[in-house]
Amino acid sequence: MRPRTEVMLSFVFAISIILFCVQPTTAQTLPYAPQLYPDAFSTSKIHWRITNVTDAAVEFGYGSGTFWHAQAGQALSFEIQGIVNDELTGLLTIGNLTLPANDSRIAAELVFSIWPWFPGLVSHLDWNAVDQAATEAATGFWMNGTLDILEGLSTKTYVYHQGPWGNQNTTLIYDINSGILLSAYTEFFFQNDYHLGIDFVALTQNPTFLNTLLFVGTFGIVLVIVFFAIVISDTRSKKG
Repeated sequence: MRPRTEVMLSFVFAISIILFCVQPTTAQTLPYAPQLYPDAFSTSKIHWRITNVTDAAVEFGYGSGTFWHAQAGQALSFEIQGIVNDELTGLLTIGNLTLPANDSRIAAELVFSIWPWFPGLVSHLDWNAVDQAATEAATGFWMNGTLDILEGLSTKTYVYHQGPWGNQNTTLIYDINSGILLSAYTEFFFQNDYHLGIDFVALTQNPTFLNTLLFVGTFGIVLVIVFFAIVISDTRSKKG
């Protein structure tokens, strides 16, 4: 075998190792879109633009002492870092506040919900179950109101108006395929005027430290394999 052929085969072998090692395993056990699942190599981050927002600072969690304040045009994002109890968890950023939270808590605190239905920023893809949960919430005693569920070619829209016991108005538009909240506007008048509107901007994949480490390590393996292939080939050539 010629030295150049040996080197090329060694290089192809090394590249095959890399491709085998970096193949992510996609979770299939939960009804979320596959591209949203975090793994050892990357996390998904969803970005929205705030279109309308309350002027005053808003407490995130009653009595928590943690407040967020934002302006129209600023970003809201959710980096999905894990799944706990069948629910997406991660890092929420809204205005000046960044904190860990699960999707249900985000739904409750930002009022992207009809209590006790908390679809939040990312919905499950079992839309029949989602519709049923939304309908049950909208016809409960305290949250009794009108709910219109509209289905487009690729969207699912929930339009809710509370009454007669309250004054919450919420519109949530989801992408049917990904479950991502595409657009939302919610308002609630209790002691003060709360309102928040957002529009979807992008979904990005962020590499993890392990991914970077794996890339550097496998690249090093390639160099070592090619180096020894060259040495062995030169040795054989000299003997020949």
